[in-house]
Amino acid sequence: AEWRRGEFLRIESAAGDGSRAPAIGQAIWRFAGDPDAAVNLLLSHEADLLETVTSPDRISRLEADPAFVLMPYPAAVYGFLGFRVSEGPLADRAVRRGLARAVDRQTMALAVFGPGTIAPPGPMSQLSWLWSDSLAVLPFDSAGAGRALDEAGWPRGSDGVRRRFGLPLAFEILVPASSASRRRLAIALGDAWRRQGVEVAIAAVDFPAFQQRLQAGRFDAYIGAWLDEPSPRSLADQWTRAGWGTLNHGKYANPRLDTLVARALREADPGFAKRLWREAMDTLNADVPALFLYAPVQRAVVAKRLREVSLDPYRWLSGLSSWGVAEDRGGD
Repeated sequence: AEWRRGEFLRIESAAGDGSRAPAIGQAIWRFAGDPDAAVNLLLSHEADLLETVTSPDRISRLEADPAFVLMPYPAAVYGFLGFRVSEGPLADRAVRRGLARAVDRQTMALAVFGPGTIAPPGPMSQLSWLWSDSLAVLPFDSAGAGRALDEAGWPRGSDGVRRRFGLPLAFEILVPASSASRRRLAIALGDAWRRQGVEVAIAAVDFPAFQQRLQAGRFDAYIGAWLDEPSPRSLADQWTRAGWGTLNHGKYANPRLDTLVARALREADPGFAKRLWREAMDTLNADVPALFLYAPVQRAVVAKRLREVSLDPYRWLSGLSSWGVAEDRGGD
């Protein structure tokens, strides 16, 4: 019915086809500049529902308000740190494997996103049909990380910094400034790698600049989040050569992975296709083009006056026509 860019979208029920009119005649979907602004809209009772809240500090603020209840529902999201593997020290598979061993992904995921969060075994959410604890993932091993970086040709100097040919092992992590959780992940990753003698800087930029730098390849590593799709084709777009210039920002390529993905997409037998996908994921994990950091449980914040609310992680408002309100506020 009405849309103001960056402010709100107002929708009205289109009852009139003989079906029962929904209890909610109109709804307003408001847009906030960042997650804290969205939380403040609820705490000021200017909004009734937030489709997802992630960080433990925001959750505790909302739990303290008796007007709201937290509603967990399946999350179709996973987050990762992607490396630009086309040049520099991060182009070396041995360096990436050493860096991966230095990170306690599960502890980090719980600290940033709270209970129910799992460090995924690949590019997948907890909803993914591909999820399997049998997928091969490099374990957290701080001592092993140090040995791996030594063997890759980056020994520690007297000041503790790893160098080769006089140059330090150093890179930058790019994050969107609007995401406090991604900044926290970047800080935690930086701390883990500095303990290994790696120099890490963090660049927090506004989201348009973040997207522009990804498209232009102007980054060493970045923290991204992805809405998992039911179709496996998005895996090809993100992690094979076919995705260069679109979603495969790090320009990772492995001919074996490309072949496995192509075969899996063509395979008519679902069981055999799944085996091919799992072999592809093991190949991907061994190369470490990314660290798969978190697969959360989604938590919505819902005003207690709303009734019959259910959320689909792919289509948040799909069940709106069946929701109700406990009191009359003019049909809003």
